[in-house]
Amino acid sequence: MGIFSSSESRTRRRIKDYEKELNKRGARALARYEDELDSAGDKVRNRLKGAGDQLGQRWHQARDRVEDEGHRAWELTEEGARDLDRHVHENAWSYIGAGAAIGVVAGLLLGRRF
Repeated sequence: MGIFSSSESRTRRRIKDYEKELNKRGARALARYEDELDSAGDKVRNRLKGAGDQLGQRWHQARDRVEDEGHRAWELTEEGARDLDRHVHENAWSYIGAGAAIGVVAGLLLGRRF
C-alpha cells in the first residue's frame, strides 16, 4: 500500500456511496414516474369508459327514434291505404272508367308501334 491508499479507499467509498445515492434517487424517480403513468392510464381508461357509455346511450336513443319513426311511417302508410281503399269503394265506377280509358289509350299506342 502506498501513501495514498487511505485517500484512495475513501474516494472509492465516496464513489460507492454516491452510486448508492444515485440508485436510490433513480429508483424513487422511477417509482414516481410509474405512479404518474398509472394515474394517467386510469384517467384515460375512465375517459374511454365514459365515452363508450355515452356512445352506447346515443346508440340506444337513435335506435329507439328510428323504431318509433318506422312505426309512425307504417301507421301513416296503413292509414293512406285504408283511405284509398275507402275512396275506391265509394267511387268504384269512376275508377273503373279511368282504368278502361287508360287501357284503351295504352292499347292504341302499343298497337301503332308494332
